[in-house]
Formats: sequence, structure tokens, C-alpha cells
Amino acid sequence: MRRRRVWIVLTVVVACGCGSGNDHGENLGNLLDRAQGPHLTREDHPDGWQRRDCFLCHPVEDIHQVDRSGTGVLPLADIRKLVARDGLQSCVLCHGDNGVSE
Repeated sequence: MRRRRVWIVLTVVVACGCGSGNDHGENLGNLLDRAQGPHLTREDHPDGWQRRDCFLCHPVEDIHQVDRSGTGVLPLADIRKLVARDGLQSCVLCHGDNGVSE
């Protein structure tokens, strides 16, 4: 029973430390300005590199809320629909495989 409580507390602490929890989404800057574009690398994503559980720290309700590219042309509503439909499988299309090989 004690172990179960420890796991519950740890889960809550981890969940609270992830994501932004606001209506402005996550502000990771303009990913298109980087040399590798929106593809993730070990250097820019060290804590999440090679992890498959992206939505643990990037809740669906916080991602793709604001077009930070400065172009004003990202189809955010369509991207959110794609993520809702395909879940984590949709992330690979723009962000690469995050170092995870199948």
C-alpha cells in the first residue's frame, strides 16, 4: 500500500511539472527558425529524447494553439484535428522520430 501511495505522489508531481496549462499553449519559440526546422534533436530535447510518451509533458490541449512561425499560415485547426485523430502518430510528420527507432 505504501508503494502505491509513493507512485501516486510521483505521478502527480511529474504531471504538474509538465505542460503550460494555459490558453496560450507552449511557447517553444519559432521552431522553423532552427537549422533542423521543427524536427527534434537530442540537443534541443534532452529530457524527452527517445521517449514515446510525448503527451505526458506536452498535453494535447496545450500544443498547436498559436502560430509562432510568424508566417500566419500554419493551419492550426487542421493540425489539432490531425493530432486528435491520429494521436502520437501525427507528431512524427513534423517533429521527426525523436530518436525512437521502430
